Amino acid sequence: MQPRLPDTRSLNRETQSLGPVEVEVHRIAVGGVWEIALTRVPPSPPVAGVSSHATPVLLVHGNFSNRGFWISPRGIGLAPFLSGRGYDVWIVELRGHGLSPKGPDFPGITAEDHIQGDLSAAVRYICDRTGKPIFLSGHSAGGIFVASYASASCLQPDRFLGIALFGAQLAGGERFLRMPPLAFLSEALLKVLGRVPARLLGLGPEAEPAGEMLEFIRWKKRGGRWEDSRGFSYRDGLKAVETPVLAVAGAADRNDSPAGCRELLDDFGSRDKRFVLLARGEGFSKDYDHIGMIVSKEAALEVWPLLADWMDERRSP
Repeated sequence: MQPRLPDTRSLNRETQSLGPVEVEVHRIAVGGVWEIALTRVPPSPPVAGVSSHATPVLLVHGNFSNRGFWISPRGIGLAPFLSGRGYDVWIVELRGHGLSPKGPDFPGITAEDHIQGDLSAAVRYICDRTGKPIFLSGHSAGGIFVASYASASCLQPDRFLGIALFGAQLAGGERFLRMPPLAFLSEALLKVLGRVPARLLGLGPEAEPAGEMLEFIRWKKRGGRWEDSRGFSYRDGLKAVETPVLAVAGAADRNDSPAGCRELLDDFGSRDKRFVLLARGEGFSKDYDHIGMIVSKEAALEVWPLLADWMDERRSP
C-alpha cells in the first residue's frame, strides 16, 4: 500500500539558538492546509574519532510532547548528542504541537493525519533536501506513528536505513480501555472536550486532539484493530517491512510494557531486529522508566550511545 503523498513545500526557514546549539527551523506546508515545523540540528564540527557523515535522522515525539523532548531550550538532549556523532538530525513537531500551529480544526486532527500527512511530508522534505537515506526514530506514540508509516509506505531499502522505537507498543497499558463501559465513557468525554488538556492533568506540555485519541482508543480497546480509515491493517503491513529495527523498552516503564514492545518488534518482517531491555539485570545502571529512557543523565551515558552505535553499524558509507 502506498500512502497518499501530501503536497509539501517550504514556507520559510529561520535560525534559532538553543543554548550553545544553533538550529534551523524549517516550516513546510502539508496538503496546502496545514503547517508543520522541522527543527534541524546540523552535524557538529568533527571531533577526534568521529566522522561527519551527515546521515539524516528524523526524531518523532510522542503524545503530550514536542521538540523539547529531544532538545531542551538549553541545547541538551539526544538530538545534539547525535549531531555530535556526525548525524544530520531533524525533529518533526506534528501538526498542533510546539511550533506547528494548532488552527481551528485542531480537535479533528487524527493519528492518520500525523502518519500519512505529517510524517510522509517530513520524510519527503528531508530526503529531497539531503539526497541521502534516512533513519527514523520515535518515542511512545511517536514510535507507533513511525511503525504505522513504515507499514503503510513499504519503505524502500535504498532510502531508509533503519527504524528505532523507544517505549512503543499497543498490546498493553490503559487496561480500562478493555472495559467497554469505560472505553465508551472516554470516547464520549473526548468528543465533548475536543482535546486532552495535558498541562491540567500533568501529562506534558502539549494538548492532544480528540480525533487522534479516539483512534488510539479504537486501536486499544477490546476487539480493537490497528488500522486506518480505509481498513488497512498496520499490523499486517509490518510483515512486508524489511528495514532494520531496534526496539528499546524500559524495565520500569508503567506506560508501555516491555512485553508489548517486544510484541510490536515481532510483527516486523525484517531479519535484522534487535530488542534491548533497559534493566539492571541486563547490565544497565538502573531499571529505566518511560521518560527516563531518553531524558535522564543515565540515558545520556548508556542509551544515547547505544542508539548511535546501532545506527553507525547500519548507515551507508
